[in-house]
Amino acid sequence: MRDEAYETNDIFLVAAKVISSTILRYRKLKATRLKENDKCATPNVSDHSDISLLLEAWKPISMGHKRRWWDCVALPDDVDSSDESAFRMQIRELAFTSLQLLKAAIFDKECEPLFSLETYGHIIGMFELNNLDLVVASPVEDYFLYIDDLPYTEKQEAEQVTQPFLDALGDDYSVCCQGTGFFPLQSCMNHSCCPNAKAFKREEDRDGQATLIALGPISKGEEVTISYVDEDLPFEERQALLADYGFKCKCPKCLQEET
Repeated sequence: MRDEAYETNDIFLVAAKVISSTILRYRKLKATRLKENDKCATPNVSDHSDISLLLEAWKPISMGHKRRWWDCVALPDDVDSSDESAFRMQIRELAFTSLQLLKAAIFDKECEPLFSLETYGHIIGMFELNNLDLVVASPVEDYFLYIDDLPYTEKQEAEQVTQPFLDALGDDYSVCCQGTGFFPLQSCMNHSCCPNAKAFKREEDRDGQATLIALGPISKGEEVTISYVDEDLPFEERQALLADYGFKCKCPKCLQEET
């Protein structure tokens, strides 16, 4: 499980950001309501959790398709199917341990529902099923470009500090940051093995954004679909991968190949 922890550590960090950002949105919504109540001379909002505000703060995340991480994570090639139950239990325990660390760091009593293992598992599962590879420009390179554009005197002063770092980094200072991202619109799109669109991310697109590109003409009123898996895989392999999403694909391509 140590290797699994190393490989999934980033997904725990992303889940922690989801929870912390939701708490911040909740706090802002509550502060706004308190101000409005003060202006209207109405009774103040209670110090206790307001579930309606918490649900409002949760709304940007709620649209993503979510299954519990330990239910949807793909079985590694080196794990026999007979050991699947034990593997998924280990994954659940890994999530539980991560959640306890998160609670110790940022637990908020008013937002307690966010810290349940069920919610945490669904957040991680959301990223497991909906993430999209992306590339972001190196912030270090952007910083050095900013230094280059400074007036001469300021540039000289700045380079006295930054030049040793630039020398130490060498050519690596311009390496782009690669990772995964969650995009709400993409996460709401249904699957088809013969999709009419693709969630696209070119290496030269370094703004952290994703683009949906039509793969052909799309008629007015026609549903826009993407493929959750490699649609060129054989029928059986596609169905096995899609089982992690909790459905059996019945798109025209699958219906034709099944028969």
